[in-house]
Amino acid sequence: MKLFVVLVLIGVCAAKRGHTHVNFCKNNVVGESLAKVVRQRIVAELPKIIGHCDSAAAAIKSGTFFGNDCIRAFDGAFCYGYELYERYNVQEMADDCSYGESDFDYSVSVTYKDMAKVLSPGGPVSKLGNLACAHALPCFKRVVKQIADCASADDTFYTKAVEKARALLEPFILENMGSVKEGLICHFGANSDAMTLFSLMKNRITSFDDIVNLVNKHVSGDAQDSLVAGAKSGIYDFFDGSNDFCDAGCVYKTTKYFKKLFIATHDAETCPTIEFYCGDCQANAENFMAGPAGSVPCCTMNALDSITSTIQSVIENYGELLIDIEAAVTETVEESGVSTDGYEAVKAAAMEQAKCLGDTYEGMDEDGCMNA
Repeated sequence: MKLFVVLVLIGVCAAKRGHTHVNFCKNNVVGESLAKVVRQRIVAELPKIIGHCDSAAAAIKSGTFFGNDCIRAFDGAFCYGYELYERYNVQEMADDCSYGESDFDYSVSVTYKDMAKVLSPGGPVSKLGNLACAHALPCFKRVVKQIADCASADDTFYTKAVEKARALLEPFILENMGSVKEGLICHFGANSDAMTLFSLMKNRITSFDDIVNLVNKHVSGDAQDSLVAGAKSGIYDFFDGSNDFCDAGCVYKTTKYFKKLFIATHDAETCPTIEFYCGDCQANAENFMAGPAGSVPCCTMNALDSITSTIQSVIENYGELLIDIEAAVTETVEESGVSTDGYEAVKAAAMEQAKCLGDTYEGMDEDGCMNA
């Protein structure tokens, strides 16, 4: 669990606020142009969803609802995503129909050495972190506060917003169901499990009301209220943890530490890829942690302890609910004739790897952390 949180922290806060602004749109004219179009479309459609809140409607009209931080964060992230989209020929892959006969190799080839390179100074994690800490986090806070103000002024704000979103999105979804079907046939074949599940979903969910009824069937009203309250609390806990991590000046130490850890974990013979952590990869990592350079920075531990406690609280409070939902979905899928054996095998393997990761990062004892 802590490894996951570390990567989230690094990705969101890989630099202190105030560092040089990163411009992912530089020399990316097409990406920057598309970002502007999409951003303007969002601004145009947003009043249809939250325009019943006078303060939000006024802010959107005056151009202050999002502000410059949101513009920079959105454009930068969009341009970076568009760069990856072009680099990996996503459209070409999407248009290449195999009809379920693809010979694509799904084996994992990424190494821990590759992950170490990603953490290098000037690498994508550092650049995205600069963007996140300088602009995305302030933007997120700004938007959340305005939405919270709307909800405080009107108890029915969220109910109205959801209904308006439904009215806006439902026709769009229905209009594109044919394209989804064509895409599934293109990649998986007309008689595939994917098409069976698609047909099942299409038959059972014909409107937004069907989704609401499905949720109400498996999640009680009290549980729904608790989930909403937990989500709100989690957002502010995330703000606190991210602020601490961005402002403490320990990001460089954190990326430096995990870069060394990943390099030590990699071994061409015993740990050639990140596919399986348990066993030799785990031993390599724990050997590094037991050595003179293996102490994690204390500021990193402080941020991790705060965020992991929040995640653990979510698991403890809603674990049974998630299990019930999973069981209901699995039963429905099996009744349709689709085997869940593959899913169960992947889940078991993931749980095994997660336990090994948890055992390793429990070794990051705060008493042994490094202040220097």
